Amino acid sequence: MINYIRNLVIFPLVKIRLTSNLRTQKKAILSSLNLDIIESKSTNDSSLDDLDFKKMKDYYGLAVPVMVGESYCLLRGKKMTLKERLALTYLGGLTGLFDDFFDKKNMPVSNIKNLLEFPHKMTGDNSGEKLILKLYLKALGNSSNPERLKEYSLAIYNAQVLSKKQMCSDLNSNEIKEITFQKGGNSVLFYRCSFIENISNPEKELLYKLGGIWQIENDLLDVYKDHKAGIKTMVTTEKKIDNIRIFYKQQIVQLVDLLIQTGYSNTQKRRFLDSILLFISIGFVAMDVLEKNEKKSKTVFQLELYERKDLICDLEKPVNILKIIHYFAKYNRSLAIK
Repeated sequence: MINYIRNLVIFPLVKIRLTSNLRTQKKAILSSLNLDIIESKSTNDSSLDDLDFKKMKDYYGLAVPVMVGESYCLLRGKKMTLKERLALTYLGGLTGLFDDFFDKKNMPVSNIKNLLEFPHKMTGDNSGEKLILKLYLKALGNSSNPERLKEYSLAIYNAQVLSKKQMCSDLNSNEIKEITFQKGGNSVLFYRCSFIENISNPEKELLYKLGGIWQIENDLLDVYKDHKAGIKTMVTTEKKIDNIRIFYKQQIVQLVDLLIQTGYSNTQKRRFLDSILLFISIGFVAMDVLEKNEKKSKTVFQLELYERKDLICDLEKPVNILKIIHYFAKYNRSLAIK
């Protein structure tokens, strides 16, 4: 009980830090990524739309430096440099555009691979391709190790190619889990390339695991959209949400074990864990929302019987904010870093 209360006290401090980090990143976007958005809007040939720009500025460009970047900085015990922030901001900005190459634009995979391997030789056939090339080159220019960044960009490419199998009806649960972790894990490692430090094997395993957990969380929040699109994820193919909850908990325990194996101090590990648990706790709240639907369908999770409103997790609702606090305190209490 004492540890639980201690973690309830810590939560506001973590939340204050998050608010400060978001404010800092919003300012950074205005002086960097937003200028590219303004320029692209003036020359847009209709291959980009308002949603593309919104994802760049208000979602990935904001979330990647805050969730991945600031959390990693707590782990290494050093603040983010300007070049690191710029690299992360541009990588975040191109993330949604890159995903759309596979999901919406149906761009030939050979063209995507050439863009990642030889960006200086590519020109782009439309405004969307020109913009992603511009952001990718800026990220490479601000990265302390551009070759490593290219290496991990190809790992994401391979994961995206593999994820096309998620449209197949004969995909089994183990294959879905493997795709989930490849997509999420390689994405976090890709963003990690913005920083100057080498990536040790324990840290590589830690960040890969973290990315997989965040991908499960993303699939929980996007379950309605994925179901309508016919995409097979751990959530759209599950009949009992509690099975996902059990697996999710197991991954968090494994994450902490991997964190312990890194060479950082316990204080740095603890701060890193406080930061990422704030985001991981959202997954539990999303599971609570989805699990309620099982009461309507004989204790079985049946997506085809539910409406969109039944599957939406509104994180601004007071009850869900309280649940995030509860799960943050609950799982922080049970983890083995002192």
